[in-house]
Amino acid sequence: MKGANDHVSKGAASGMVALVFLVLGFQLAIFVVKVVEIPGQARNDVTYEKAASAASEAAGGVQTRERFSSSESEHQSRVASSKKAGNLGGYERPVTAVSKPARTYESFPFDPNTVSLEDLQRLGLTLRQAESIENYRSKGGRFRSKDDFRKMYVVSDTLFTRLEPFIKIPKVELNAADSAALVSLRGIGPYYAHKILEYRERLGGFLYKAQLLEIEGFDEERLAGFSDDIEIDTTLCNHLDLWNATERTLARHPYLGEKGARSIARYKSLYDTTRWTLADLEHERVIPKENIEKLKKYIEIQ
Repeated sequence: MKGANDHVSKGAASGMVALVFLVLGFQLAIFVVKVVEIPGQARNDVTYEKAASAASEAAGGVQTRERFSSSESEHQSRVASSKKAGNLGGYERPVTAVSKPARTYESFPFDPNTVSLEDLQRLGLTLRQAESIENYRSKGGRFRSKDDFRKMYVVSDTLFTRLEPFIKIPKVELNAADSAALVSLRGIGPYYAHKILEYRERLGGFLYKAQLLEIEGFDEERLAGFSDDIEIDTTLCNHLDLWNATERTLARHPYLGEKGARSIARYKSLYDTTRWTLADLEHERVIPKENIEKLKKYIEIQ
């Protein structure tokens, strides 16, 4: 009885070992087939059969011909489906990179302070680069010169070289500018913008840039910071009617003041109109000579 049980145990152990070798052999066969298979070429039946036979022998001959035929049939069906799907040797066909068409761009005059996102992209910037410039402007940033545009980190040297001839930043016309336009100038904040407007109104308009230095606290360094960004249209200046204006009006003019206005009023009361000339005012020292020279330019504007 004991011998029979030992015989059964040994048989079961042998069966388990055979099953293990069967599984390992089948996995080995699959690996060999995949390694030796050439993409785009159908597997040779003989090659496949030899690989399967080797697996069968390794498993102790347990695998039957029917099982092999069934496995082969499934494999051939899978290969046929792969070929139909456009795959190579059962593997997916590698994706061929599709080259994108080269971006096109245009070159045309533009003001970087007002150009739209769409036009920035037409000029050659990407959407993200254009949005970076728009974000800079929305936070109060302003391009006062071409060099300011060049300093943007999204503007490459190559891009700037191409666009530089097309950058057109309008200058601020000093006799027509409002406070917002003046604040856009380098070194000019709300305080000095107000001072400039006030002085312009008293003068009747600016005739030359250096008149800004007559404003209290305004120095040459500040003027040099934006001098190239402004222009002056003298035709917008107002004519000074020296002989018919009221004393109060004359007193507001920077080149006369209250003292000059009183002197002119007194002079007019003493002399007839034939002597109402700047030369007579200068001769009688009614107004300092340096102010007479400045006033001439306003009186001659007609």
